[in-house]
Amino acid sequence: MKPRRSRALAGPLALLIAAAGLLSAPAAAQSAADVAVAREIFIEASEFAKQGRWEQARERYERSLAIKRAPITLYSLGVAQQQTGLLVEALESFRAFLVEPSAPATREYERLARHAVEDLERQVSALELRLSPGDVAGLVVKLDGGVVPAAALDRPRPLNPGNHTLTVSAPGYREVRRSVAAAPGSRVLVVLSLEREAASAAAGPRALTASAPVGAASSSAPDAATGRVVPIALIAGGLTTVAAGVAIGLLGVASASDAPTRDGNAADAARTQALAGDIIAGAGLVAAGAGVLVLLLDRGAASAPDRQAPPRAALGPRGLTLRF
Repeated sequence: MKPRRSRALAGPLALLIAAAGLLSAPAAAQSAADVAVAREIFIEASEFAKQGRWEQARERYERSLAIKRAPITLYSLGVAQQQTGLLVEALESFRAFLVEPSAPATREYERLARHAVEDLERQVSALELRLSPGDVAGLVVKLDGGVVPAAALDRPRPLNPGNHTLTVSAPGYREVRRSVAAAPGSRVLVVLSLEREAASAAAGPRALTASAPVGAASSSAPDAATGRVVPIALIAGGLTTVAAGVAIGLLGVASASDAPTRDGNAADAARTQALAGDIIAGAGLVAAGAGVLVLLLDRGAASAPDRQAPPRAALGPRGLTLRF
């Protein structure tokens, strides 16, 4: 905001005369050396003000006031603050000047200070903050880096026109940062909802637990593995039985060839052995074929979506059960 020349601005000579009168007598608890330094810094500030160097003037007035509080320093600081855009600070400086006891040396500035207060009250903005929840323990609100007292959060806060940064934080909650633009004389309402930091962490496990496909895939994996055991066992056992039957049959054929006659006991035993080998080998082929068939049927059923096929083969007390 471009500073404008305030009606409260008085001539440098009048300010120096006031300073000479009010800063000449030290207070009872203040040394003459402090008063002398405060007067010197005040005169430097007045020179900067005469040159329009308001930032330097404001800094000198603040230093002089910190050494010795004087009504004329309050008034002069208010002028410098108003010229540098610190309207809230200027308003309070003029108000502080007006509550000081009236004195002949500063009486002519009282009317100017009242006009300055009226102008500033129309220009100063206000910030109203509404938080949800509003009873958070350890709440810290910062405006442009400065902490706002907790006792003042329920009242509109005076605000200089321009851009500001609002930060709200509390233990267990995410920090909220907002940019606030305040026009001269405006009332800015900011509504903020605080979110707990644990909310995002809790959402992950809940989403995973509620996901039905993940649970279904995990629980069906052991059943699928169990369903493949029976056909594989049938195939392996059938092939082993076939091999055993072929071996027995070959032994029977060899025994029949070595028999002295074709009608004797030895020949009959050899033929019986060969027949047993054929029967055993045939049973092995049947078992292996059944295993291959069950395995193919289970694979086809597994490829169909959203359907769980019952097991094709199972071993029970009564032997092998096949389902087609």
